Amino acid sequence: MPPRRRPSPASAPRMVRAPDRVSGREESRRPPPAPSPAARVPRGRNKPSLILSLPSETAYLGLVREVTKKMAEVGGFAEPVAERLSLAVDEAATNVLEHAYKGATDREVELRFEDRGPDFRVELVDTGQMMDPRAVPQVDLDKFVTERRTGGLGMHLMEKIMDSVTFRRSARRNVCALVKHKTPLGEEPPGR
Repeated sequence: MPPRRRPSPASAPRMVRAPDRVSGREESRRPPPAPSPAARVPRGRNKPSLILSLPSETAYLGLVREVTKKMAEVGGFAEPVAERLSLAVDEAATNVLEHAYKGATDREVELRFEDRGPDFRVELVDTGQMMDPRAVPQVDLDKFVTERRTGGLGMHLMEKIMDSVTFRRSARRNVCALVKHKTPLGEEPPGR
């Protein structure tokens, strides 16, 4: 995996001095957040959903994990399961950055989180090169470990953690959909 990059200085929050609206005294505070990364909650739904648009920089993968974990917990998953879901989404996002965008940092990745009652769904949308899941070789874990290989386990992890992983092309955009079915607490299958 490539080293994680820090957000560019232009997009990083900075402290500014501004007059307080009530007292008129100057005080230091952070400016309003930059337009990217952006998040919005679609209206008119009774289940939690969120759309998050992020720059195609590895520095934002931590945010992807945090938001995924929180959305999974809000959707009713126990903390250990939410952690695993965040790992699967992190792997999918990393695949977009490395394979679809080939490391380009001037693109965007859209994440759509949706609680559909019995299912928790995350879609990653990008405009990069389409991935063919059939081209990904099956992983022989024993051989993988004995050869001390690194990388190449992303699809395996996503398929192991999630109940469904699908890829499609829609309106010149790639959509990777990850779905996890909900089960009552304490009934989660081992290793999932």
